[in-house]
Amino acid sequence: MALEAAPDALARGEEALRTGDWEGARTAFLDVLADVEDPRAEEGLGRALWWLHDLDGAVERIERAYVGLRAAGDDRRAARAAVWLAREHAAGFGNFAASAGWYARAERLLQDAGDVPERGWLAIARAERASAPTDLRRNAAWALELARRLHDADLEAAALVRVGYAEVASGEVEAGMGKVDEAMAAATGGEVRSLETVGDVICVGVGACELAADWQRIEQWGRVLERWVERHGHVAVLGFCAACCAEMLVASGEWETAEGMLAEGLARMRDAGMRARCVHPAAKLAELRLRQGRLEEAEHLLAGYEHLPESVHALASLHLAKGETAMAAAVLHRRLNAIGGDNVLAAPLLALLVDVRLSQGNGVGAAATAERLAAIGERAGLPRVMAMGALARGRAGLATGDPGAPGHLETALRVFADLGMALDAARTRLDLARAHEANEPEVAVGEARTALAELERLGAP
Repeated sequence: MALEAAPDALARGEEALRTGDWEGARTAFLDVLADVEDPRAEEGLGRALWWLHDLDGAVERIERAYVGLRAAGDDRRAARAAVWLAREHAAGFGNFAASAGWYARAERLLQDAGDVPERGWLAIARAERASAPTDLRRNAAWALELARRLHDADLEAAALVRVGYAEVASGEVEAGMGKVDEAMAAATGGEVRSLETVGDVICVGVGACELAADWQRIEQWGRVLERWVERHGHVAVLGFCAACCAEMLVASGEWETAEGMLAEGLARMRDAGMRARCVHPAAKLAELRLRQGRLEEAEHLLAGYEHLPESVHALASLHLAKGETAMAAAVLHRRLNAIGGDNVLAAPLLALLVDVRLSQGNGVGAAATAERLAAIGERAGLPRVMAMGALARGRAGLATGDPGAPGHLETALRVFADLGMALDAARTRLDLARAHEANEPEVAVGEARTALAELERLGAP
């Protein structure tokens, strides 16, 4: 009798997962498991617990599901569970050894599976693990081709947004953002069925916008997401995105709002005992503290997170602020070697490396690094990166006596101002004041006064 009732409860749980009723899903799957062992119910319960921020419970249930699915001979679904476990051990616990083990199990189970969706999700997982944009793009493109052959909308959106992100990171901004827009439309327009995939596409898509400093696009998609949440009530889908838009707020001078968003996200993760899904808010908050001149607080925030890729810029900035220029350079070079030094991801690291070289008195080295950065900006056509390159050229030029330095700084100031990047514009004005100090002291005083007033307004030292 209990076995006869189980399919109804199982279907009820799966429908609750699809509609975002996490408590209802948990209840339904527990009802199934009270009467019979069913790996499908274990898997569904694990996914419901994940949404309810019980990561330990979720992992335990998915592991049980994996064992049950293997025993039942359903290797494809077991492989999907293994991929999920691999991602969560890495993203949720930072346990990369366990993550590697689960990836290996998934690979083995699917090695003779042919063209099945699970192989696409495994390729997505490989893409997520990639450091270099070329590796990310290769794996995501393979998954995208498979998804389109299989007419799998969820896999297609997840792969498409990653191909777009990789193209943006490689400097193919127009093509990349077109793919991001398409994937976001699929996710919010009803084609994508899994709410996990919806949240994933939104996260990667917003990350691509942030990488391109396309604040207008973030705002426009933000309006779509607000309407989507109003219609569906799935605010939890965006629950891991506290850090995604903080850089836009910091760049535009809305530091108080950014600080509140980051602090709230950090507190929520600590209360739940979870790691960040993408960019850790501690790294972003540390960046803000450094901009505010609050070095001790920044160092405290970074403690325990120094190994994260998103912490590299803040960590190197902290070393530079403390006069530890050799350490700053080492941290930057290590990350640049991992991601490649000729793509958009490298731009902020190269900009900081210019400052490190200047602090070391190495104007020639700073100028060479500035040219690398400028080349990335010119190739990508991204205004933000082009402004970073112009600023780097100007700063290096002041150190080497390049007469073109003021012109580079004027270019940087104009673009930063157009982008609404208040702090960068103010600090560029200070460099312009230095550039005009000898020959045009009145201009220098005017630039300095304007810059200092803006820095005071922002609360920056």
